[in-house]
Amino acid sequence: MRRLAIWVVVLSCILLFGCAKKVYATNGETIYKTGRNLNGDRLLDRSASTIPFVHSCIACHGRKGNRMESVSVQFRYLSDPANFKVSYNDSLFFRFLDHDLKSDGQKANIGVIWKMSDGDKKDLLDYLKQL
Repeated sequence: MRRLAIWVVVLSCILLFGCAKKVYATNGETIYKTGRNLNGDRLLDRSASTIPFVHSCIACHGRKGNRMESVSVQFRYLSDPANFKVSYNDSLFFRFLDHDLKSDGQKANIGVIWKMSDGDKKDLLDYLKQL
């Protein structure tokens, strides 16, 4: 009987902690990995996105931001002049998020549109600078 009670407690703990919401270190990491900010707001604009089933950046860009070399979001890649005619800076990255425009001003047409506050955008960029 005691053994059964131990198994019930262990199983309950696994279920309880396994289903708990993951808490990330920063708002930027939370946005990147979940598509939500720390307030729990969903940041994907489903009505404007042509790929509305994507929920977060990590889905396409991977855990370290470089799953596919041509779409790396590691800021050291984005800001490297060897990779782009016009390398990204903070304001060009924000313009990309707001207007779906590449660093050179051409339409990006990525199919995923985000609606973020200025604070959320800054937090996301700060996180991408750490990748």
